[in-house]
Amino acid sequence: MRRASLLAASSVLLVTFCCAVASSTEGTVVPGGQERSRFVRTVQYVQHSCVDDRAKFTEVALTQLIAVYMAEADLARADAAHKEPAGRGKLLGWAQAVDQYTNQLLLLLDDVEQGFPVSVRLDQQGLLTAFVADRAVILGHPRAAQQSAYEMRVLTEFCNVHDCQRMSVATSQAQPIPDADMRVAPLWNFTAGGPVCIYDAIEVQFQNTQNMPIKRGLCAALMQEIATVAVELAWQGRHGVVIDWAALAISATPGRLEHSVSLNKVGDSVLAQLPLLFSNASLLADISGWLSARTGGKTPAVIRLNADDYGWEIQ
Repeated sequence: MRRASLLAASSVLLVTFCCAVASSTEGTVVPGGQERSRFVRTVQYVQHSCVDDRAKFTEVALTQLIAVYMAEADLARADAAHKEPAGRGKLLGWAQAVDQYTNQLLLLLDDVEQGFPVSVRLDQQGLLTAFVADRAVILGHPRAAQQSAYEMRVLTEFCNVHDCQRMSVATSQAQPIPDADMRVAPLWNFTAGGPVCIYDAIEVQFQNTQNMPIKRGLCAALMQEIATVAVELAWQGRHGVVIDWAALAISATPGRLEHSVSLNKVGDSVLAQLPLLFSNASLLADISGWLSARTGGKTPAVIRLNADDYGWEIQ
């Protein structure tokens, strides 16, 4: 009875937060449209799949959403410490409201784990709603710009325990997916113009041999990031994601180490730790031709990068 009364008392709060996050699904594709993100295609499969699939997907989505709101409350409390009393009170009040909403999400998650009826629905505006024991919650990030990153985290965790290829691939011609845990070992060529770091048709030209241990580490880290992105993009392509090479963009994800690489206007994205790619605004565009060829199974043309152009020439 106590739990039921808690849920009933929180109905207004749920509606308030659902309205607050409704706009966060901008860019998610309308189900009836031709273009659909991998997240949307997976959700559409789950909608009509077995009870276990729906329950597991909702469990993962709620768990990730709970983590998001916990981080939002922590951020508000941290910001409050640096504000004047009036501003501090508003932030602390917001943090308390977020905590209360998070508690309601935890109760819904408990319902899922106990086997209460679960369903998911994607409306014509691309708004995803989960229904747990006849209670609804919109599965949307409170920050619109982070919706695709949230969706990617849900997909990653859900697909760790489910065969998402059968759920999201538009074609039946499945191909093997390369190992994403590959380790990269660049080669070095010492020329009259300075040392050159080389990996799979990518060359980074340094001017001199000063601080070589640092340069070796930097180049290895860079090539690892590039290889990671290539593998992730190939995986996305094999799952029916269309990559808009001209629209590739990388952004930070607040409170996390990962960076989000936006793949198209549909909302597909890749999450990975890419500090070097993120810190150089033009670098992703500079290597997009190489990425396109490599993920398409073609031999890429040699790309030559000048270390000094990106601030890597350590004296």
